[in-house]
Amino acid sequence: MPDPVTLTIDDVKVTVPAGTLVVDAAKAAGIEIPVFCSHPKLDPLGACRMCLVEFVGPRGSRLDTACTVRVAEGMAVRTNTEQVKAVREANLGFILINHPLDCPICDKGGECPLQDQTMAYGPGVSQFIEPKRHKQKHYPISDLIMLDQERCILCWRCIRYLEEWEDKPQLGLFERGGETMIDIFPERPVDAATSGSIIDICPVGALTNRVSRFRYRPWELKKTPSVCNHCPVGCNLRLDERSHELRRIVARENAAVNDEWICDKGRFVHQFVDHPERLAKPMVRDDGALREATWDEALGRIIEKLAAVADASGAAASGGVASARVSNEAAYLFQKFFRAVVGTNNVDFAGGSAVRAWPTGLSAIADIAKSDLIVLVGFDPSEAAPVLALHIKRAVRRTGARLLIVHPRRIELARYTPAKGACLPVLPGNEAVLLDELAAAVQAGKAREQGLGIREQAGRRPEAKGKTDTRTSQSPIPNTQYPAAIELLLSAKSPLFIYGPDAATGERGRAAVSALANLVTALGQGDKVAYVGAAANEQGARDMGLLPDTLPGHQSVADAAVRERLGKLWGVQPPTEPGLTYRQMVNGGVRALFVMGADPGADPAVAEALRGLDFLVVQDLFLTDTAGLADVVLPLTSFAEADGTYTNLERRVQRAPQGIRAVGESRPDWAILTALADRWLAAQGPATEAAEPDWKKKKHRKTKQTLAPKAWRYPDAASVLEEIARAVPIYANIRWESLGEQGVQWSAKELRLGIRDWGSSNPQSPTPNPAASCSSAARCSGTPVCSCNMRRIRCAS
Repeated sequence: MPDPVTLTIDDVKVTVPAGTLVVDAAKAAGIEIPVFCSHPKLDPLGACRMCLVEFVGPRGSRLDTACTVRVAEGMAVRTNTEQVKAVREANLGFILINHPLDCPICDKGGECPLQDQTMAYGPGVSQFIEPKRHKQKHYPISDLIMLDQERCILCWRCIRYLEEWEDKPQLGLFERGGETMIDIFPERPVDAATSGSIIDICPVGALTNRVSRFRYRPWELKKTPSVCNHCPVGCNLRLDERSHELRRIVARENAAVNDEWICDKGRFVHQFVDHPERLAKPMVRDDGALREATWDEALGRIIEKLAAVADASGAAASGGVASARVSNEAAYLFQKFFRAVVGTNNVDFAGGSAVRAWPTGLSAIADIAKSDLIVLVGFDPSEAAPVLALHIKRAVRRTGARLLIVHPRRIELARYTPAKGACLPVLPGNEAVLLDELAAAVQAGKAREQGLGIREQAGRRPEAKGKTDTRTSQSPIPNTQYPAAIELLLSAKSPLFIYGPDAATGERGRAAVSALANLVTALGQGDKVAYVGAAANEQGARDMGLLPDTLPGHQSVADAAVRERLGKLWGVQPPTEPGLTYRQMVNGGVRALFVMGADPGADPAVAEALRGLDFLVVQDLFLTDTAGLADVVLPLTSFAEADGTYTNLERRVQRAPQGIRAVGESRPDWAILTALADRWLAAQGPATEAAEPDWKKKKHRKTKQTLAPKAWRYPDAASVLEEIARAVPIYANIRWESLGEQGVQWSAKELRLGIRDWGSSNPQSPTPNPAASCSSAARCSGTPVCSCNMRRIRCAS
């Protein structure tokens, strides 16, 4: 932490860390200094001159830019003198000479810093009556972004963002003097994965969103904080709604996750929310064709058919497959429905049980900047998690991190090799061969170093046994960077290993993960490994137990103590035998299948297998290929239309409140599953008065249905999260209200994991913290310490 520095700004004493810019020190003191070019996430430039302030010294005062001058002990600054006011007014007058009067038709109108600063500091009347200069207007610089050169005030923000964060200098300044303009290079449109961020940071309406252009006025928008559900990063964003339609999505700052950036997919791909082909009503199949039906009819048909299959072939003849993009609440209730109601462990998601995933994900996104070596195995962050790629690029360029890439393709980040790392191509499925070779080389290198004296060690590394490529009988790809890769591994003090599903799927994937575990162990970095999945809430789906052999909290179905604890909570214990996998179920391993948010039928071979089922239920947003084969189709709300929580790749649980009204009669996953469970249980046990959840009003409404004592009672998503906190030990301290807008990480220490044991061919399930998994019978005695006295943490019950 830098030493504190005290200075005076407008007679107010301010203490800030050394190195702080004056403009940021003033902001910390609540004093506004107008800026255009300055941005807290970009390097200082001093191009617009709007932040000129008066620095007072023993020899008098001087004007200088507050966005480039750093604080000094005893510094005195004045921001509101007559001289400063005159300079600001003159500066704005010059900016407005050729700025068009587009405010009534400009998308930025109403939230434009130039408008605000002109009203606060600018001249009331222009001194110029000459014709304005004209430049290109409505000029597309990509498929997603429109440039208006007349509105541009040459602040350089867009240029600096693409250079400093994306490391893609795709915009530049052209011409000179009054003809200077921002433009792309000839026939090279902007194609950075987060290019839309330049729209957010533009202080005027020079860069606008082509997808939502002219569809709103800022003051008409209802703004709701939310979370992106396109990739595992879980970027924070804001949903802007008008007339019950999602008009635009913009980034929301969360320094721990995405800073102020979101990728173009998260920003621009939202038309599906208001698409005219969205399912609006339930559908049932009669005489070979789907027709619209009521919710009562559709739910009744599902219960009737599932019960018939269970009676004829047993509970194991039914199963459920889901998408890992659904919320935690949906994933939890889905697996609970099949385990506690239907009576089977046949639950999975695409890429679920087929992938050997490190359960605790990334320790923290911030750890990327602290690593001196980032190892990517079968993972391309530029495609799978673009904002994570921004953090990696930043670490390579700013903190000196090195990259080691093991991938079949030359991914985008490979452009930093060999100058700043090494890239080892490998044939798909043969990652284990290369990783085993690297582990053996590291072990040999460490053994050799330990046998050398200090004087001998200086400047020496073990040779790679003459190896200049990664050619083996299984991996015949030459690579001259192999020795450099070994050198990187041996010299790294704080390496970070990140692998993806491409390297961890199937039997070969399990072998690759085992080899990676050996490599990590050889380096003594057991807590510096992370798995990044393909879907937005894959971490949450695994946490919720949406797997055939794993209960909520990454606990094995074979653990009798866990089953007993869940039995007390659910009223019935989950089955002991592991269920069928996703691939087994969609390929005909069951007679009845429930599909939630997934589309396995897009594969023609799988579609043929689905046609042979006795009963198929699909709940989704659209009539997908799978839904077209279903016997019952249920309309589902999108992520923008329902409350829910999502867990990102660093175990951060984040809240996504409902932002817009649901389409037609569509319902959230948790509400559908609750209604189904209540109907299934209606015939069991003594009847009690039912209270079917009315999720739109967030309360129970009375119905004529009678339910058993263990009926599901969830009036809203928050109540589901309350039960999750009781069922999932690692979520014990997570509540809807406590999440706020920044989210909460669950602690990886709650799972007792050993990288060597976990990476073995027959890994044991992680052991939960005993205090975190204490049963509800061990009540706390009015103290914050669990009465089981096993560890001093708050009781999970």
